Amino acid sequence: MSNNIQIELSATNVYHFLNGHCGGVYHVVRNLIIYSRNPAIKNHVIYVIEKERFPEWEHLSIGSGCSEYVFRYSHHENIYHVYSRLAKKIPGDAVLVAHDWFELGMVSAIGMCNRVVYFLHGNYDYYFSLLDTHKKDIDTVLCISHSSFDQVSGIRFNAEQVFHFKFPVATVPFTYKDFSKLKVAVIAENLTDPNKGVSFIREINQSMVLKAIPVEWHLAGNGFTQESLKMWWGNMNNLPIYYGYLTQDQLIDFFAGANIFILPSLNEGVPVSLVEAMKAGLVPVIANWAANVSQLVVDRETGFVLQDSSVSSYASAFASIYGNHHQSQQISVNASKIANIQFDPFLQVDEFESHLLQASEPKTRSKRKVYGSRLDNEIIPNKITIILRKLKSLCTLH
Repeated sequence: MSNNIQIELSATNVYHFLNGHCGGVYHVVRNLIIYSRNPAIKNHVIYVIEKERFPEWEHLSIGSGCSEYVFRYSHHENIYHVYSRLAKKIPGDAVLVAHDWFELGMVSAIGMCNRVVYFLHGNYDYYFSLLDTHKKDIDTVLCISHSSFDQVSGIRFNAEQVFHFKFPVATVPFTYKDFSKLKVAVIAENLTDPNKGVSFIREINQSMVLKAIPVEWHLAGNGFTQESLKMWWGNMNNLPIYYGYLTQDQLIDFFAGANIFILPSLNEGVPVSLVEAMKAGLVPVIANWAANVSQLVVDRETGFVLQDSSVSSYASAFASIYGNHHQSQQISVNASKIANIQFDPFLQVDEFESHLLQASEPKTRSKRKVYGSRLDNEIIPNKITIILRKLKSLCTLH
């Protein structure tokens, strides 16, 4: 009993923040927690939910012994008081793992002294801008791709505190693939998000029909109903099979029934779904994505990397996969091997936690307002801000 108490007292409290989406960031945080083996780490998850944006949001519990707390706020509120309310729930010696603007804004606005580890999730201006805006408040930067690491280390941030970190990805059983028919998996949190380029698959499908290449489409994620999918697809052949949102366990069967993975967006970081699909033996066909996954997807060795996102490029890759079963099966095996080596969940969590346990003196930070308007001020009572914003909304409606 005394040993357990000692472990709990000496544990490092780690706070992760999620904004209600169930996409890649959610799965990264989930895996960082469920694959943890270190008794010196005590994980906590705070779901920061804007009421108006997610009125019917449902909590997807991570489990694995971590504490989980749902923090709701309204966009009518004074953001300073929202930050203050949340900050009171976080011990001053906890390590904060920041993924987005809200938690970084809280550290700045309140002047919190906690150590902050920032996940730079993609090679996007958005994430670089967050880093530039909050660099005074960040202690360690974890870049998920070599490309973003090269743009940050020693340029935007102290090189000694910038690391290229491959996040943990759940183990997915490998199954040998038959390429006598192409079975294409498409996964996105929101399949109708224009940035994901899913609408592009209709044109690719038409090209496959013209080439007489048999193809099935398997879609997982939110955004469609069965009826809206039929209307969107029209009278074309090969109506996609739509699965809706799938849990981690359900994804295993989903991957077992497919042999190709595509995500036809013009740019991505390192999608969790890509790594999971490769572990299962799916052959990835992707755009270059600013070389973000160049160490993982090597053209014609562990997948197909297209230099442009034209229909003809996808059609050419699909034709190559269909026309050479032996080569495609070898690429499938290679894809699974490299994904399992680079994204071992236990080894990557151990590496992540080594960054968390680095000795660090508490920081003295001055309060600094980054987000909000004149109504988001410490001296203005929250009720006043709420009333004024609701009145403004009513005036706008009329």
